[in-house]
Amino acid sequence: MKKILLVLSMLLLVCSCGTPQAQKDFESMFKALQSGDVKKMNQINPDAKISENDENVKIFLDGYKKISYKINKTEVEGDKATINLDIKAPDLSSYFPEFLQQAMALAFTNIGKSEEEIKKLGEDFTIKYFKDKLSSKDLKFTEKNINVIMKKDGKKWKVDDQNKDLFEILTFGFSKLADSMNGISEQK
Repeated sequence: MKKILLVLSMLLLVCSCGTPQAQKDFESMFKALQSGDVKKMNQINPDAKISENDENVKIFLDGYKKISYKINKTEVEGDKATINLDIKAPDLSSYFPEFLQQAMALAFTNIGKSEEEIKKLGEDFTIKYFKDKLSSKDLKFTEKNINVIMKKDGKKWKVDDQNKDLFEILTFGFSKLADSMNGISEQK
């Protein structure tokens, strides 16, 4: 019995030592996102200054709970790590045409109201619209295989700012939508 326990504890030790620190830091960040732990998110990235009282932030926190991922491989070379993973997340950008149509209808039905009233109606509509989509049973998802680049910052590993695929996932497709709108405005 002692030999079995010794073998199991050695196996556990070997397995736990095999995970690179960059991967552990990435998983810690993602667990904070998925749990909606704003305090931990702000500890991981103090520059973010995320407020759990902001209704728009709550939409993202609800969406982050629906993200799933599987790490396939992690490669570390010096102060740079590449984490290859399969990720699945809500794709709210696919609802944008419908959202715009309903928002325009709301704007036209409220002509004559003050700018402040219209702004409040717009914010309330936006929050309700996307919360409803996130809780819908036919919510659309995007699934991708991506490489996440991590860079070492002191003793901690941080996600590199140049991770467009990850940023697109974390914005539920809106960064891609914003990029395409910027491309249209630059063409004019």
